[in-house]
Amino acid sequence: MKAWFQTLDPRFWLLPDDQGLSDAAFILKALRLQRGHRVLDAPCGAGRIAVHLARAGCDVTGVDLEPSFIRRARARFRREGLPGSFKVMDLRDLDFVDAYHGICNWFSSFGYFEEDENLDVLHRFARALHKNGRLVLDQINREYMLRNFSGRTRRGRITAQSRWDPRSQRILSRWSHTDGCEGGTHSSIRLYTPGQMKALCARAGLTITSVHGSILGERYRRSSTRMIFICRAV
Repeated sequence: MKAWFQTLDPRFWLLPDDQGLSDAAFILKALRLQRGHRVLDAPCGAGRIAVHLARAGCDVTGVDLEPSFIRRARARFRREGLPGSFKVMDLRDLDFVDAYHGICNWFSSFGYFEEDENLDVLHRFARALHKNGRLVLDQINREYMLRNFSGRTRRGRITAQSRWDPRSQRILSRWSHTDGCEGGTHSSIRLYTPGQMKALCARAGLTITSVHGSILGERYRRSSTRMIFICRAV
């Protein structure tokens, strides 16, 4: 049986291809990436960030569960004459060891699995990094979200009816399509407090070195819309 995130219309996950430059600039600085460094973009979507990392001279590997995204990323790299490796892969199956100087987990792509699986993904990230390699992990700021919670959101023609479940500490949503696509699906994402994320990373062999509130680089505040964790492998 497919997981819920495999049943949601793939268009939901993608931002336009031309919106990756500023994200990539922050990631390059946060991960201290230099020309020739190996970086893993997981999940990579259609390569909107990976392409800029490659242009900066990084050796990029991208993984994503959606085959159509991987095909698009490969095609874009071919068109631009950029080197890069792309694989269809579930984050829970990452099997890299001591392979990367940096890892990017972007666009609130963490927290979709069960609690033990979320921890295991962090373990896999830590294992994939060189010693003192860095992970950047971008999440919704839970406190901001709860203070400004909306039970109904829409992206294009995809609509979500959502609620906060305090027991599981998850946003539970039902997604529907208004453009003739069949059916809908449910989603579940675990949102962590900064303290909870610090503890989870420590269990996985990662140390959080800083937390930012946006790609402008300012430090995280309770009013920030995002929590961007910079973690170091120990």
